Amino acid sequence: MPRRPAKQDEDGIIHLMDLADATSAKSSSLLTGQNHALELAVGGAPLAEVLEVLVHTAETQSEGSFAGSILLMSEDGKHLLHGAAPSLPDAYNAAIDGIAIGPRVGSCGTAAHFGHAIYVTDIARDPLWADFRDLALQHGLRACWSTPIVAKDNSVLGTLAIYYREPRGPSESDREMVKLIGNTAALVIENARLHARLHDENYRARLAADAGGIGFFTWEVTSDLVSWQNERPYEIFGIDRSEPPINAQRFVTEFLEAEDQEPFAAAVARALEGGTSFRFAGRIRRKSDGAIRRVEFTGQVDPEARQRGVDRVVGIAADVTARQPA
Repeated sequence: MPRRPAKQDEDGIIHLMDLADATSAKSSSLLTGQNHALELAVGGAPLAEVLEVLVHTAETQSEGSFAGSILLMSEDGKHLLHGAAPSLPDAYNAAIDGIAIGPRVGSCGTAAHFGHAIYVTDIARDPLWADFRDLALQHGLRACWSTPIVAKDNSVLGTLAIYYREPRGPSESDREMVKLIGNTAALVIENARLHARLHDENYRARLAADAGGIGFFTWEVTSDLVSWQNERPYEIFGIDRSEPPINAQRFVTEFLEAEDQEPFAAAVARALEGGTSFRFAGRIRRKSDGAIRRVEFTGQVDPEARQRGVDRVVGIAADVTARQPA
């Protein structure tokens, strides 16, 4: 059975000090590599760059005795895709990129299929490598140990493999080091996939909002900073896209009709006092052509931000002029 990543809290964060307790005298350089990878991940670096740091860290710990590889599980859960393998030949990496997993697909494809580590001490003789033996031997690869990279829910995210250039099995220090690197790889892969899903969902939501004539906004009430999550608000207010988002003060003084300024202030006060929804409909004078348009705002006070002492309203804006009776 696949091993769950060790020493993770409920948020999936690996506690590096706990990891340090389990390492040998080389723990300092191992932790340096792990920390560097995590810093890159937090900073938004491409996943391939982060994984390459982890593989390089593993290889450094081995003092050149093996070459490492990380393959990533495809979205359909049936194939392994290239992740990082800086010390393996490019031709070999290209040849195995996209291989289907299965019960006799080398070390990595088999490990991903069964969900547990696969040890092949002699590629030239092992039946698991029957279809890939010539490819591996051509590039001087004689042994391969592969272990699944496992998510918190025990699903397989990919594989972490180490290749030797002579028939042999992994040492105990190699096993321990790969386990620790694998834990960190699981964290960054899972985090990258989460961000990719969120980005995709947000992108689709923005497209739908633009198509429906709706603008997304976030308003930090205390600092009066406003951000727009799509293009529609620029059209609603008739301003150039090079201009910054309109904050509340500018909205009132430059766009909102005088008769609607007091109702706007009252709507804001009610929302903040109750800590719930924000609703307001008023008339603005569009900057591009001076036309009077009726705009409706619907929002929600962010409860999590309020717990941190910040008043934030997240909502939508829509030009509803066409809905008004002639």
